[in-house]
Amino acid sequence: MTSKTFKSGDLVPASGVYEVFHSTPHVIGGRELYFEGSRFPKCESCGGGTLYRLESPCVPMQSMTPVLFALAAC
Repeated sequence: MTSKTFKSGDLVPASGVYEVFHSTPHVIGGRELYFEGSRFPKCESCGGGTLYRLESPCVPMQSMTPVLFALAAC
């Protein structure tokens, strides 16, 4: 991983799609949408061992609801 990684509990620095890396083999990675200012969640299985890396930044559009933003803005 060459980009900066974040851990569970850290503030999300920028809205966008983050690649998720779990510390135990119960899940094979994944990508999830997080919004700036929220906190990266703790995985119930990994505890604090989950890492996040920004893959695709997104800019929120003022006129869209969060549901539409999640579907259309990225």
